[in-house]
Amino acid sequence: MKIRDRLELSLRNLSRRKSRTILTVLSVVIGATSIILMLAFSLGINKQQKEFIDSFSSLTSIQILTEQSGGKTKIDDATINKLKKIPGVKVVVPSKNIFPDTFLKDDEDYALLSSMEVMPDYVMKELTGEMFDWGRPVAPSDDKTIILGPQVKIGKKESYGDGSYSYEPIEDFDYKDKEFIIRLGYKNDLDDDGVNFTPTTENADQEKSNKPTYVDVPVEIGGKLNTKSFVNSWSIMINESLYKRLVKEEKKTANPTLGMTYNNNGEIVEPKNKNAINYETLRVIVDDPKNLENVDELIKDQGFETRSEAGAADELKKTGLIISLIFGAIGSVAFIVSAIGIINTMLMSIYERQKEIGVMKVIGASIKDIRSMFLIESGFIGFFGGLIGLIISLLVGLAINKVIAMGGDINQIIVIPPWLALVGVGFSSLVGVLAGYVPARRATKLSAIEVLRSN
Repeated sequence: MKIRDRLELSLRNLSRRKSRTILTVLSVVIGATSIILMLAFSLGINKQQKEFIDSFSSLTSIQILTEQSGGKTKIDDATINKLKKIPGVKVVVPSKNIFPDTFLKDDEDYALLSSMEVMPDYVMKELTGEMFDWGRPVAPSDDKTIILGPQVKIGKKESYGDGSYSYEPIEDFDYKDKEFIIRLGYKNDLDDDGVNFTPTTENADQEKSNKPTYVDVPVEIGGKLNTKSFVNSWSIMINESLYKRLVKEEKKTANPTLGMTYNNNGEIVEPKNKNAINYETLRVIVDDPKNLENVDELIKDQGFETRSEAGAADELKKTGLIISLIFGAIGSVAFIVSAIGIINTMLMSIYERQKEIGVMKVIGASIKDIRSMFLIESGFIGFFGGLIGLIISLLVGLAINKVIAMGGDINQIIVIPPWLALVGVGFSSLVGVLAGYVPARRATKLSAIEVLRSN
């Protein structure tokens, strides 16, 4: 018997008992939908966890505890060169955080919701093209361009009846070709919002001076980074040239503070070289996330105090694996029930078709032909059930993701990649074939003479 004949005969036999076949396929649909959605949900959770870690560059970043961050390490050329020589270190990143406001030019109702991070020119050169969602790297001589971190957003000012206000983040904003201003100092008409403070009596002398209380520095956005970059995702990046320009501009105001450095007690530290940038934080970027723990140990062996998320990343991976196993086990229960349904359907089919099986044996059908025919029937049940289950899973996942996206920053909580779709349908077909093995084996053991004599 040819394969084509077996396929046609199997489909014909299934179609003759439509009600029973539909009910059996329905049980497989429930099982396939359950396991696909369960695994898709666990993949979505794992994806959100990874994106959360990536947003802080934690998988490749090790923080060195400096004098300004509770440690003993002094940020200088000797320290940086020593760290660069450690195997597995990709780049050493000293930085300094500043906190000016950045508004959209001509419309201060829009502001970037982020602090700024000053980086050396050699670090800015490491921000290559593939690290940008759009835009370009900044040249060392460019003192008018800022770079947005992956998670930096712009907010629109929302005022309330009591005079207070807040900035609500905007998801889809076109930053290209927009002009911005960096505001150094404060406006006299700003109310105390917890960040910007109106002048007090202590500042009376400054108020009377001829110097303004603030100055606006025009800048443009050169690009927006993606998660392939190693920067702090929530920061705006500026180079040394722009920082020095900001310091120079702020000196025009009544109360310049930008170039000052503070220790752990909040006291001003006078720099030895007033023209040098006093970096406050120091991070080491490793060449591969897998090397994070090993590089961390090597850095500690050199006498540095460190802080990294190596342990936390491992714990999140273990948690993700446990979630996947639990959801997979729950979905498998429904598959076991559907497999029992297939076995029951095929056994009933054999009981009703004993005479047919006997005739097939008499006219020369081999045991292999009979066995394969029943395995194909049960495989078809598994395949159709898995295919319908996949379609339902895709529709349900799409609906859930849309609802989730409307309520917050999470875009996808149900993730069904192509491999999961193939595995879902393939596994359903395999379960069908395996469930049909026992009935098929029983069919091959029927005696043709006894079956024909009893009928």
